[in-house]
Amino acid sequence: PSGIRFPAMYAKNPLIRVASAGPVLLILGIFCFEWYAFNCVFMLRGLGRWKGETIEVAFFRAFFFNAFWLLAIWSFLRCAFSDPGFVPRWWLDQNQGCRTEPSYFGWMPGRPSTCGKCEVPRPERAHHCSICGKCVLRMDHHCPWVGNCVGAYNHKYFILMLFYGILAAMTYGSSAAPVLAAMFGKGGGHWTIGNLGVKGWGLFSMGAVLSASLCLAMSILFLSHLWLMAVNRTSIEVAYAGRNPYSKGVFENSAQLCGRFGIDWLLPIPSFRPMTDGCKYIDYNRVDPECGV
Repeated sequence: PSGIRFPAMYAKNPLIRVASAGPVLLILGIFCFEWYAFNCVFMLRGLGRWKGETIEVAFFRAFFFNAFWLLAIWSFLRCAFSDPGFVPRWWLDQNQGCRTEPSYFGWMPGRPSTCGKCEVPRPERAHHCSICGKCVLRMDHHCPWVGNCVGAYNHKYFILMLFYGILAAMTYGSSAAPVLAAMFGKGGGHWTIGNLGVKGWGLFSMGAVLSASLCLAMSILFLSHLWLMAVNRTSIEVAYAGRNPYSKGVFENSAQLCGRFGIDWLLPIPSFRPMTDGCKYIDYNRVDPECGV
């Protein structure tokens, strides 16, 4: 269900379309800088290891950093350039003329509603994005850093981007541990096997501080979205009162977002065996009387 398109094209205002490219290019620039500082400075000039370390340590550092970096930027691009879950034409055609309910800030399992802004029908759990000017299936939020909404079709990519970004930043940070320790007066006199040079030390140190900062920020965001996935809510639905009629346990909740468990959970690709098309949640529409919905 996800086509590759430029995300900013969905914004109504042309100025927003132009401005939304800024944060995306900034993130891409950070990706490129971290890759350059690690591979071209630390690995090529410094030979990827500190005095007293073996060459195997350098090999594993290079392998894991580049593997995590590649998966992180892949996930970022999929999240940014994929359809987040705009209401598909086939659903609108099938539900043309059907009775819908007015938009309501709360749980509406199995009941399509009419958007108060688009004034068109939309499936359950869909919400309007004021920036894109469209309703998005299972919308979580509009993220300026990816220039796109995070919804039913790309929320998995967003989580994977954070997960692999954290691992790449941790690998960089652990490799630069002597540099970070020296900045806080906890060590000194650590030298790489190769000669980094003054400029190289500056670039590598800057990358180390940046990776440590990003690791902290992404960890907070990752844990919050991991919790949202586990309880089957979005950032919008977390404010809903009453019991969640879609929650069926951590594993089933995760499968609803990522598909049935498999290797595709770890890759930024569409699910091999999706649990829902984002428009209807058949197995989740049986609501307990105690839910009060």
